Amino acid sequence: MNHTIVRFLLLVLLLNVVRYIAAFPMEMMLVFPGLFGAMESAPGVFNVSFTTGDWITSYVYNFILWTVSVFIFHRMAPVVGGKWIIKSVKIFFLPWLLFVSVSAIYMNHYAHTKMFYVYTMLDSVITFGIVAVANGLLYPRIMGKSSSVG
Repeated sequence: MNHTIVRFLLLVLLLNVVRYIAAFPMEMMLVFPGLFGAMESAPGVFNVSFTTGDWITSYVYNFILWTVSVFIFHRMAPVVGGKWIIKSVKIFFLPWLLFVSVSAIYMNHYAHTKMFYVYTMLDSVITFGIVAVANGLLYPRIMGKSSSVG
């Protein structure tokens, strides 16, 4: 397998770990009480008893989300200005914006539990922000980039 692909997948794996370890404490304080409260207010709408399969699906979804985000970063970094962390925050803004837009669409279309989507958007600010900064720190080291020029 190509060394670039192996390093890329290692980076994505590490970013997934960062997503859960670094973001989780902030989510517990700032997001989860409101998010879970919104879920409890509409028990017929939300799956509150996750099975092993549900957790696996969630982890796979997150892996795909960060893989796509890092791929976009990998392709755009050579043409975006700034040091690695600044580039990363700028570029990760695009997939974050898509994520928030989809949440807003759902919030607009469903009459119940709008606060669930608001807390989901707040959660995405935390997770995308932390992962973007981590990517800016890890990408040049793992991918073997010595300067901030892609």
